Amino acid sequence: MSSFKLRKEKNCLNCGHDVEEHFCPKCGQENIEVKEDALHMVAHAIADYFHFEHKFFGTLKPLLLKPGELTKQYVAGKRVRFIHPIRLYIFVSIVFFLVVLKGSVKEKQDGKEKTNTTASKTTTTKKDSLDKPKKELSASEISEIKETLKYVPNSNGLRDSVIKKAIEEETNAKTEDDGPSIRFGNGKKRKVFSNKWDSSDTTVAQYEKNQQALAKDKRDGFVKHYFVKRTIELNQYDNPAEKFLEDFLHNIPKMMFLLLPLFALILKLVYINKSKYYYEHLIYSFHVHSAIFISILVMMFLQWLFALFFDISGLLAFACIIYIIWYIYRSLRTFYASTRWVTVLKMFFLSFAYNIVLTICFLIIIAISFVMI
Repeated sequence: MSSFKLRKEKNCLNCGHDVEEHFCPKCGQENIEVKEDALHMVAHAIADYFHFEHKFFGTLKPLLLKPGELTKQYVAGKRVRFIHPIRLYIFVSIVFFLVVLKGSVKEKQDGKEKTNTTASKTTTTKKDSLDKPKKELSASEISEIKETLKYVPNSNGLRDSVIKKAIEEETNAKTEDDGPSIRFGNGKKRKVFSNKWDSSDTTVAQYEKNQQALAKDKRDGFVKHYFVKRTIELNQYDNPAEKFLEDFLHNIPKMMFLLLPLFALILKLVYINKSKYYYEHLIYSFHVHSAIFISILVMMFLQWLFALFFDISGLLAFACIIYIIWYIYRSLRTFYASTRWVTVLKMFFLSFAYNIVLTICFLIIIAISFVMI
């Protein structure tokens, strides 16, 4: 029962249907007074939160410890005490990708800091090498320079001046090459994104202008024209490859919503003799991916925790892989009720088909990432 005051009127405020008891039999809305004070509003929000929390942890136990049992019960109609599969997956995937993407960004930043530190050390080394006393050229080397430049006219001491300059440059080069230094040239080379349709134009306007100047039969086709434009736009960023990778990583959660229905379709084809509806395979797909994401999150947490004392990240990763393999096998056997060896054979086929679909989804996301930049 709700702690809020019930309305005396028996008409539902949401749909207008008659409400005989606590909830509307047509839309399910609670027939309570809409004018509530702040305390009641906060209490209602907290009650909803703990109701979700109770259902969440009540769902986790069968999800992780009894593979396939949660899907079996949910399909059978026992749903009140469990979270809806899509709602569960959305919640778990948001947490999962936040943690994973944050970790990838942190690693990238650490790599940049390491690169900057290395560059700083290299610059210092070069400066130290410049402070070293210059090494003099041998007599044979000086003679070789003079022999090479003997045909330079000597009017107004030109030949002597050129020979002197050449000796100085060779001496400096010999000193620099002796130590671990890097010649940076005029500045840092800017990274660019390239493909087989690279263009010498630096702006889209310049490219369009040059295309218009060509005869119609000499202009780029629709596909090439589009890719060249996108490449030019992408190269406007300081680091196009990094920008592309960042957008690609952020599009992976969207890819999963394309992958899960396709995986459910594969399950439908593989277990076509089980006479299950497509939505049942889809529920299994949401449950199994939620369980895999949670197991990886637990592994990452344990790796972080144990890293404070000693590093067993490799062992934890291996244990996580074994658990995932066992989970998929056990869940397939429980939900589809196949024999041991039939389940193993179908696992191999599902793995093969899943990798193909995953590759296709990756290609689609790469294309979307390129288009949306």
